[in-house]
Amino acid sequence: MAKIMIIDDDLDLAEDLSFMLKNAGHETSTRDDTEGVVALLMENRPDLVILDVMFPENPAGGFDLAREIRNTPAIKDLPVILLTAINQEFPMDFSSRDIDPEWMPVQDFLEKPVAPEVLLEKVDDLLKRA
Repeated sequence: MAKIMIIDDDLDLAEDLSFMLKNAGHETSTRDDTEGVVALLMENRPDLVILDVMFPENPAGGFDLAREIRNTPAIKDLPVILLTAINQEFPMDFSSRDIDPEWMPVQDFLEKPVAPEVLLEKVDDLLKRA
């Protein structure tokens, strides 16, 4: 069983993801903002983070948090999946092939809405590699 933190301002989606991951045998926690998350991650380190990009207080909050995670020695190797609707809301057309340590420092990228089996496969894959 892995500990997974879901960080998304869409509480309904976060609850759905949490339910799906719990049914797959994982322990979950959720946050609806990025404030204070780095300290929380260091205190109670999960095995994986599922992170949204856009937050009401900061449209690029997920990117900023991912960069902060990578720049924090105690959690810099924490696996992060970006799960976002950014390509639907802003036609940027980026995907997992665009991931690089400087611009998008995450292990994987998925677009909302994501099929449950696709998300679970990515989670399992990252947990095996971690």
